[in-house]
Amino acid sequence: MKIFTTLLFFLVGVNGSFGKDPALSLFEAGNIAFQDGRFGQATTNYQTHIDKGIVSAPLHYNLATAAFYNDQLGLAIFHYRQARLLSPRDENTRHNLKLARDEVHNGSPPKPGLWQSLTGFLTLNEWTLLASLPLVTWLIWLTAINLKPAWKKRGAIIRPLLGAIAIILSLITTFTWYQRSTHNWAVINGETVARFGPVKASPDQFKWFDGTEVEIDRVRGNWLLARDITGRQGWVHSGAVFRPGS
Repeated sequence: MKIFTTLLFFLVGVNGSFGKDPALSLFEAGNIAFQDGRFGQATTNYQTHIDKGIVSAPLHYNLATAAFYNDQLGLAIFHYRQARLLSPRDENTRHNLKLARDEVHNGSPPKPGLWQSLTGFLTLNEWTLLASLPLVTWLIWLTAINLKPAWKKRGAIIRPLLGAIAIILSLITTFTWYQRSTHNWAVINGETVARFGPVKASPDQFKWFDGTEVEIDRVRGNWLLARDITGRQGWVHSGAVFRPGS
């Protein structure tokens, strides 16, 4: 795989010594392995850190960049996408994700849906905060006028408008959470055969290449009915893909 010289990379450091916090030590060890050119070891260290439940956008970014240099396109694209969910406005991640996608054999990146285009510029935490501020203000205001009925005339126009904004933002946040928690996407890991049915003995249909991004339409045991952007559909084993939450 050709490595682009325009790939943007940074390694996020952490404070602390190796003897104090094993999790931080593992993260630092990943950074050191990357700087030494041991990209496989770096991805292992970063992944172990994630497996411990400690995740962040820079950690996913570092893992993705190490995987890219280690010729693991599927792993790189998966973690760049994870990093974008946690830091959607980061230009380095957007740039590198595009470069990784350009390397996929016969690959076509998925087009974001309308809802993703409208809400993808904020993280889920940011949407939650944005919805909480007017909602809490509105509820406090309603409580205040119940305690002091004389205040009811104050803000008679603004109060219902604030309530409407709070409800709309709460609905947007709820639906965004639902959309992002369904985990209906995956990235192919290595060259993978798509089959006609959810069994190993099923005939082959075609092959997907490392880094191909697919949508998951159905799950049956350890088998996933996947579909790429061209509409091709086939069954793949869950072990052949990187999928959020798995």
